[in-house]
Amino acid sequence: MMDQGKTPPLFGKDGLPNNWMRISINAPEQISGLRKKLGVEIPQTLQNSPSQEGQFSFVPVTFLSVEKGQKKASRVVFILGRQILVSIEPDPSPQPLAQALQRLQRDGRENDSFESFAVILQSINDATDELLDSLSHDLGKVLTQTNAVLNSLETKDRDFGVSDVVSTQMDLSEVEELLSDCLESQLQLAMAARHALARLPSDQDQLKPVFHTLIEDIEAVEKQVNFVHDRVRLLQTTNNMALNVKQNQIVKVFSVVTAVFLPAMLISTYYSMNFAYMPILQWEHAEIVGIVSTALFSMLPLIYVKHRGWLR
Repeated sequence: MMDQGKTPPLFGKDGLPNNWMRISINAPEQISGLRKKLGVEIPQTLQNSPSQEGQFSFVPVTFLSVEKGQKKASRVVFILGRQILVSIEPDPSPQPLAQALQRLQRDGRENDSFESFAVILQSINDATDELLDSLSHDLGKVLTQTNAVLNSLETKDRDFGVSDVVSTQMDLSEVEELLSDCLESQLQLAMAARHALARLPSDQDQLKPVFHTLIEDIEAVEKQVNFVHDRVRLLQTTNNMALNVKQNQIVKVFSVVTAVFLPAMLISTYYSMNFAYMPILQWEHAEIVGIVSTALFSMLPLIYVKHRGWLR
């Protein structure tokens, strides 16, 4: 906790700006001490939308980020005041907050709590943008596989099968769920930025362009989320079409095989009947004629199917 009787240094022992206090959600004693210091009921803010209580704004934000190659969802509650900014964070701390701290440290001056809050929201927005780039790269692989299915290409020495298409569809469903979370995150970021802008002190009008630019950046990423989401929907439709194509190909193969062997089955069935007298059975060349005629009648459906282009 900061000593109100002294002017704190620009950065504390942990490198934090003097107006930004970071508290772990798993440290109830710190939350209790903060409650006494600020005179507010902290736990009630953890489940609410942005709200105002006295001089403090309570802004919960849920966002996604890429950390060590893994996609991670984090929820942080910010308490924004005129002289102080508090972030109640999960443990371990999300990477976007560490990036925001680095930006504030590079700034090398004492930022206002509202300005620090804008830097943090910008870092979270940049993390979502990075996540979208990762998802776009994954979608490129899915698009390649879907095109391979449609073009009947081969991979790993075998054709794509129904299981490959179903697996791709499941991957697309996971991406769609992530994009829905990203969209919700952008809506919360925009709400947080507008909330801070509406409560910006009158003597800090110079920060209005900063928040306006931040809101434009958030809305730009939101449009990108919608674009990627539309791309996922298109890939899902294309993948369903690929699945239908593969199923039709399987049915077509069995249909052609059935048509080829049907004449042979007809001839063998006819001559297997128990009649007293059957034509050409007593003929010397009856066996050869039967084999040749069976092969000929079997080739006729195959020639017809190939001529109609049903084998393509």
